[in-house]
Amino acid sequence: MDIKKVIKPGERNYNIPLDNWLFHLGDIDELNERIFHFSYKAGGWQGNPFEVANLFNGDYEWKNISVPHDWLRDIPIDKNGNHENGFKPRGTAWYYTSFNLPSDEIEDARIVFDGVLGESIVYVNGILAGRNFSGYNKFSFDVSDYLKEGEKNNIAVYVDGRKWELYTYEGAGIYRPARLEFRNKDHINTDDCFIHAENIDGRWQVAAQLSANNTDGLTIKATIKDENDAIVAEKESTSLTFSIDVEDIKLWSPENPNLYIATYEFYKGCRLVDAISANIGFRTIEWKPDEGMYLNGNLYRIKGICCHQDHAGVGAALTDEVLEYRLNIVKSLGANAYRCAHNDQGENLLKLCDKIGLLVMVENRHMSVSDEVFYQLDALVKTSRNHPSVFLYSLYNEETWHREKRGMKIARKMKDRVKKLDNTRAVTAALDSGTLAEFNTASELDVIGMNYFIREFDETHKRYPDKVIIGSENCPTFSTRGEYVTDKESHVFNAFGEDYPGFSESLNETMEAFDTHPYVGGFFVWNGFDYRGEPNPLQWPSISCHWGFTDYCGFKKDNAYHLMSWYLDEPVVHLCPHWNWKKGDIVKVVTFTNGEDAELFLNGRSLGKETVKGKKAVWNVPFETGELKVNVTFGDKIISDTVKTSGYVSELILEDATPFQSDMHIVNVKAVDKDGIIVPDFSKTVYFSSPDGEVIGVGNGNPTSHHLDSDKKISLFHGLGQVIMKGNELVAECDGIKKAVIKWK
Repeated sequence: MDIKKVIKPGERNYNIPLDNWLFHLGDIDELNERIFHFSYKAGGWQGNPFEVANLFNGDYEWKNISVPHDWLRDIPIDKNGNHENGFKPRGTAWYYTSFNLPSDEIEDARIVFDGVLGESIVYVNGILAGRNFSGYNKFSFDVSDYLKEGEKNNIAVYVDGRKWELYTYEGAGIYRPARLEFRNKDHINTDDCFIHAENIDGRWQVAAQLSANNTDGLTIKATIKDENDAIVAEKESTSLTFSIDVEDIKLWSPENPNLYIATYEFYKGCRLVDAISANIGFRTIEWKPDEGMYLNGNLYRIKGICCHQDHAGVGAALTDEVLEYRLNIVKSLGANAYRCAHNDQGENLLKLCDKIGLLVMVENRHMSVSDEVFYQLDALVKTSRNHPSVFLYSLYNEETWHREKRGMKIARKMKDRVKKLDNTRAVTAALDSGTLAEFNTASELDVIGMNYFIREFDETHKRYPDKVIIGSENCPTFSTRGEYVTDKESHVFNAFGEDYPGFSESLNETMEAFDTHPYVGGFFVWNGFDYRGEPNPLQWPSISCHWGFTDYCGFKKDNAYHLMSWYLDEPVVHLCPHWNWKKGDIVKVVTFTNGEDAELFLNGRSLGKETVKGKKAVWNVPFETGELKVNVTFGDKIISDTVKTSGYVSELILEDATPFQSDMHIVNVKAVDKDGIIVPDFSKTVYFSSPDGEVIGVGNGNPTSHHLDSDKKISLFHGLGQVIMKGNELVAECDGIKKAVIKWK
């Protein structure tokens, strides 16, 4: 590619996305011999090994890819692979890109990666620019001296994905955005800037701790604008640390995510040398030990959901479209908080949570005080602290050392490290036991995170009466979308959400504990989505977990409405199962609701009224074809839901679920009868094509499906499937059904 512009004196930062690469799966022996990266030598082979080795001749297989990219989604499932990683064989790979730079002098340049899964080594024009050891932290290297003005340049990244850090599917490769940042010689040290709102004695301010590499003669012009781009405050300063008073603001909360933009322009005399902007949300958070958390002066219960970061069709390489699609689903479940389980999930997610309104508990992957882990912890805090959505830092998840004295020392040092970078937020960790042990890390935390062991809430509170407790991970529920009888031999759980692992309490028990323990600030339930890997307790041929309230595509399971009945204040009424059964079947019928009582009707005949207990009402009904209807009482209102017997599949419905206008689309596929009712037992294969674009990936939410994410076809699972594609037209074809087409202008 040709880069047409680099930074010149007097211009602002200029970023070049690195989103088009050549990709080679596996090692290249000739290249490995030349650059010696396994021997930890710091330089490259004379004459630039990436050119000398003639990588692009017929001896090597390269393909064009775009970043974000997860190469494991293209790898077939292997029964001999590790079950926690979703039975995906791991390996190594190379990424390579080249570009021409103009002859302008390069004053300062960095290469930045928001995340590369696997241990990575980055080369610029054959010179080792740097290494990174975790797949989750943002990292960057100064490459000012490695680039060549007016010539062809190249970047190569070697990724060793044979090891993984998490006990679930991680993916592999450059799965988050990458870019070159060209800057003036005089510039802002962006990652070292901390910009946030604070309330001092009832007065709102935007406080900035800025950083620049040269402050001589520097003047900073700060501007605060509202959502309508109107200036609400401005100020000039010659100091890197200063605050701006702001009046008549709108507060930020998950219910009303009002955002402002703070922009800081750096001048040397009349010359603009650099600028930085940040989201500002005016909000206060206070933790009261006997009451929980207060948001903006009001008691606020955390209704959270834990989420991993992979999705059908794309693996771990989530674009902004997929991220926002998933976050909207989380909000639709009634959640007001999102836990990044169990790692830094990237700044793109935080920007979206700022915008749509979700509190975020960011979580560090490793419990250690090594230089490498502190580097990762620093990156987590610096990425998170300029986002109003972030309200808690979690140091780790379920580490065995938290029940020991050495764990206390490690947690204390990790917390101190966080506080030096950001002392405006509380620090927690997710403990799976041990709060009553003689030595444990709960004593070192601002907020005690407890995974599952609700029975010890009271004793833990007695021991630490000055701390709020949160349920940092709770009530994992086994369920399979569209299945209504648990059959472990067939690898399915009923979608009513009645199966729980032995180490956990049920959803009802968890929510009742929430209601009866006021010093518990809230809960994070496990999990928002099915995710690849960790198919416990079933193992092969299940390759995904069954723990999501939605499946791998984000389609709600029936028990999602059970959670919604607890989390939402607005009326919830959901009747299940489907109504396609055989004559003589006695069908368990469930209504999930936060109403008072429910009356069931079959083809107009009342089958009786039931009091709602634990947010549900249950009947056993002899099947007959037709319509099942429930009426639920909410004070003086009746709200209904129905299910109907479907006929044969008449057509495929393609629904665009993309959350914003884009050339990338998330398309949900439904097999329906002539009346538009989803046919629940339809499982035929649907083939996809795009005349002017690309089918990126597919999914169906079936935890035992062994299709490739990157395939162009998928067998529907209980009448549903999903396609992720680029282009203006998608065609879906299935034997015996009329071709379906969706187009965009």
